[in-house]
Amino acid sequence: MAALALALTPVTVSGQTRAVPGEVVWHWFGECASSDSLVLEVSLDGKSLYSSAFPICQARRRDIRPEPQQRILEFRFDAVAHRFKRQYRATGAQPIEGNVWEAGRERNAILLGVQFVTEDQVLLNMHHVARADAASRSERIRGLVITTRPARRGERSPPGTRWKLPGTGK
Repeated sequence: MAALALALTPVTVSGQTRAVPGEVVWHWFGECASSDSLVLEVSLDGKSLYSSAFPICQARRRDIRPEPQQRILEFRFDAVAHRFKRQYRATGAQPIEGNVWEAGRERNAILLGVQFVTEDQVLLNMHHVARADAASRSERIRGLVITTRPARRGERSPPGTRWKLPGTGK
């Protein structure tokens, strides 16, 4: 989607100093296959929309190789778009796509970019600070909760797994 392309540029957490190539930071996927994992959960009004676990690891910034294509976790659900953006005129539930990507790397966390879009409009663009050592929670819109937490052994999703939402056929 064209709307997604606008938001996929990496950023640093506000107030952070410039990136130092030798600094050890957390990042996801890439060379992290046998390392720690984080669990990502997205819910709306207490109902689970998406859940996945992915590998994370520490490395020096200069040693992190860019992936050929930026990895994006995608999920879809139906909701009233007006809830995300008041000036959105459509009424009733409609398909909404959620996208999550690595937007930044820090010493104690990974900065996740999170976006919700309809077919023709960006509804919400935000960041979630996913701490590597503790649970993190973001709620930018009442009832829309994004959480991350360190995974327990065996909790990681198998490579290439796309979670399906119950009852949606997607």
